[in-house]
Amino acid sequence: MKKFSFLLAATAALVLASCGGKKTDANQESKDSVSFEQSQIEQKVMAELDSVADIYNSLNPVEGVFANGKIQLSDEELKAKPAYLYDLKNIDNLSLLSQKYRALGVLAVDAKVAEIYKMDSDAYAAAIAKIATDVNDPAVKFNKDYSAEDLKAFYAAEKENGRLNFFWEASAAAVVENLFVLSQNVDKFLPAFDDKSASEFSYHVALLKLSLDDLAEYDTHIKELVDILAPLNELNAINVDQLKEQIGKMKPQIETARAQMLK
Repeated sequence: MKKFSFLLAATAALVLASCGGKKTDANQESKDSVSFEQSQIEQKVMAELDSVADIYNSLNPVEGVFANGKIQLSDEELKAKPAYLYDLKNIDNLSLLSQKYRALGVLAVDAKVAEIYKMDSDAYAAAIAKIATDVNDPAVKFNKDYSAEDLKAFYAAEKENGRLNFFWEASAAAVVENLFVLSQNVDKFLPAFDDKSASEFSYHVALLKLSLDDLAEYDTHIKELVDILAPLNELNAINVDQLKEQIGKMKPQIETARAQMLK
């Protein structure tokens, strides 16, 4: 069985679009800047973060399960659009960089789900582009079809920019959103997984937990995130049946974690 439990994902994978030049407001910058200074990370901790990221980014992006063609919807199912996806209007209420990077991870997953339901993909691209501009980060790019290589590039760029913490925040948000979407319609979405992808998903969570635990000492927002995600630490499925069972049992905790992510 693969070591540990689950949690990072994706995120982030993060779709993310090239960004422009809107600067974050001074108030936001002051709130975020006191939380994290990458230069303070001890060398041995940074080495572990890099090692974990190498493994994490070698796995298939978490949100990729919604784009592998295994989820097929009938005409009737297509009419019932999912009401549980993140409301794009809420991005205007996000003030902290931490919140905005988490939103990128959430939208990376939701955009794929929306595509399955033949919803307006342009709305997601526009929302991601807006956040990318707000965070003023050239590493943020929107790709409709992202890969593990895109994640590796994003990690390297964020490390270079001194924003390594935001890679992990976005990734954590993508993992949680993936779990949340699965919990809302597990019978329909679980066919997207085979035993290998179910095991890799759990491994994502375990690797994410390792990184967040390391970073919590240096970033108050990450410490908060560790507390939010603590109830999900028991996820350790190594096959589809276990994943289905664990998501069913953890549905209330998953919903709570998702609600708190962007609070």
